[in-house]
Amino acid sequence: MRARIRSSVVAGIAVIGIGALAIAPVAPAPAPHAPPSVTREVRLTAAPALGAIPLAFIRNQFQYCSLICPFAVQGAITVPIAAAQAPATFLGSLAATGSPLRAIGAAAASVTGPANAAFTPLINNDVFLVVPKAFHALDVAIVEALNVGAAVFTPSEFLQAVQNGRTNILRALNQPVGPPTTPTGARNIVQVLVVEAVNVTTAVAFQAGELLLVGVVQIADAAARELAQSGDPAAALAAGAAQARQVFSTASAPVVSAVNTAVTNISNSLADPFPPTATTTKKRDTSNSSETLSDRKDSDQKEAADQTDGSTTGSVHTSTDKKKEPKRDRSDSAPRKHANRK
Repeated sequence: MRARIRSSVVAGIAVIGIGALAIAPVAPAPAPHAPPSVTREVRLTAAPALGAIPLAFIRNQFQYCSLICPFAVQGAITVPIAAAQAPATFLGSLAATGSPLRAIGAAAASVTGPANAAFTPLINNDVFLVVPKAFHALDVAIVEALNVGAAVFTPSEFLQAVQNGRTNILRALNQPVGPPTTPTGARNIVQVLVVEAVNVTTAVAFQAGELLLVGVVQIADAAARELAQSGDPAAALAAGAAQARQVFSTASAPVVSAVNTAVTNISNSLADPFPPTATTTKKRDTSNSSETLSDRKDSDQKEAADQTDGSTTGSVHTSTDKKKEPKRDRSDSAPRKHANRK
């Protein structure tokens, strides 16, 4: 009888428990853990947005034009007007001074003056503001293209090289005009040679070439103004020669600076033509550690053999071997002592 009552109670408790479970709201399943993010994927998401580099390039063209175009428009308007008025200027100066040479100088200066006022700031902005930024971006693009080309042979690093290249090029495009504020990233001798060749060529063909071109206008204007003032051809030639020396000094400065920088950078690069990258260094460290481990194993085996023979060879160890001696001694000394006791 008691057994029946006990079984009935147990059955009732079971039914009540099952009903409670059925009535109770089902707890939401725990959210699955998100897979660990891969470092490469995180880096790729931080890369510049698609189209950022073309937009930066186009924006730079408008910026360059804002520094150059107003003076170009100024010269296109003032110089033709002054040239058209030159005959009247000549006659007015001749009537006022009675000197044909001064009148010629005044007529010439009426044209060279507006030309100098327009073209000198135009060339200065291009040479000292636009060209350094534009060709620095070209240097960075060349270096990154070489890096991507080298990464083709290591597919695991290709995407990272492309991302780094896009980031560095965009940074170079977004820097302010004038002398560069970011490095080109040239590391090995090939990259340094290419970058310095571009820089020297830019200094000769663009910076020095443009300064010499505008220097012609500056020399003519200096001579014309002196002739209009003094009427002395010799003094006019002297003024033109003095201006020519200043022009040559200004035009040669970028070339001298570029050549000196190239010699310094190439000399420094020759000391270590192909420095290892971070990946190469890691691989070399791994190989060195594996060699060290193998050497340690050989030395441990040799030392164990020497101790078994009773010799005292191998008592001198490096600091790394001393750290590993206790483990070896604890594992090997006991059996040896036991063997000796036997």
